[in-house]
Amino acid sequence: FYNAPRNDFQAKLVFKPLSPDRLWKFVYEPIHQDVRILSKKIPVTKFLNLQVGVGHNFQLNAISWKWKLTTCLGEDGVSRIRNKTTLGLCPGVDFRFGWRADYVLPEITGGLGTDEPLFNMNSGQLQASLDRVEAILSYPDIV
Repeated sequence: FYNAPRNDFQAKLVFKPLSPDRLWKFVYEPIHQDVRILSKKIPVTKFLNLQVGVGHNFQLNAISWKWKLTTCLGEDGVSRIRNKTTLGLCPGVDFRFGWRADYVLPEITGGLGTDEPLFNMNSGQLQASLDRVEAILSYPDIV
């Protein structure tokens, strides 16, 4: 399995155990001549997960290890929340706000024996917008 460098895509072979409680996965990247064994995401707290891995690069003849601290609140890449919130000002008068937030959660990674620094932090990003404001007037039925 060799992937030519002029190709825009990089081949990767991933082997995982068939059992539902997998503890590891094996990754081979032929273009980098890199072999890695990665652990499953280990829960550190209710919202934080830790993943560690050991690898060997045949081109550089180097052994390396990597770690990654992630959260389960968002996906990789940009996540979006869309919501409507209603605020009652007084009986019969409500305001409804339509808002959204696009966010990239902070990520902490590191490695030893790789081109990655021992400790690296991406601080994340948040962009929020208020898309709609509605005033809702409701009159009680008078019988």
